[in-house]
This record gives sequence, structure tokens and C-alpha cells, in this order.
Amino acid sequence: MADRLSQLQDAVNMQAENFCNSIGILTQFSKPSFFAEFEKSGSKSSPSVNGIQNDQQNEDHIQLFSQLIARTAKDIDIIIDSLPSEESTPELQVSKKQENILKKIFILYKKAKINKKLI
Repeated sequence: MADRLSQLQDAVNMQAENFCNSIGILTQFSKPSFFAEFEKSGSKSSPSVNGIQNDQQNEDHIQLFSQLIARTAKDIDIIIDSLPSEESTPELQVSKKQENILKKIFILYKKAKINKKLI
């Protein structure tokens, strides 16, 4: 169980890192906005440096971070679903493991029996 909790903590940390990095990229590549009521000087210069290239880079970053955030969210959901429920006791967990082992043994027995008939 501690292993799954560690995985969950790692995934949550990764998601926080994805959010921080995406905000950093937004602030790095976003175009400045000018508001007339906040301008102290009368000049409204609009900086334009390789607008098309920056737009393409921005689109690439949007795609990358949206995929990373969605994939990490899916991983977090899967890890949470794999955690035992509140009503699950250690005895119940052991019995489930024993039940799974018996199912596997039965399947192996069936396969061995089928293979024996083929020989």
C-alpha cells in the first residue's frame, strides 16, 4: 500500500510541476496587453518579434502541456482507483489475494490438462 501511496504522491507532484511549468511558459510567450486607462505615458508601442514563429511555439507548448496534464490526471485517477477502499480490512485483502491465487492455479491446471490431452 505504501508503494501505491508513493506513486500517488509522485504523480501529484508531477502534476503540480506541470501546472507551474505551463504557467511559466504562458508568462514567457504571452503577448503583452495594453490598457489605455493604466498607461501613464502616451506611447502604445506593440512589440512584434517573429510573431508567426512565436505563435507556432506557443501552440506547440499548449499541445505539449495539455497532453502532459491530461495524462498525469489519468494516472492519478488510476492510482486512486487501485487503492483499497475504507471498508477493506487486512483480513479481507488477504482473502482476496488467496482467491486470486486459487483462480490462477485453477487456470494453470486447466491449461495443463488441455496440453496433456494434446500430447
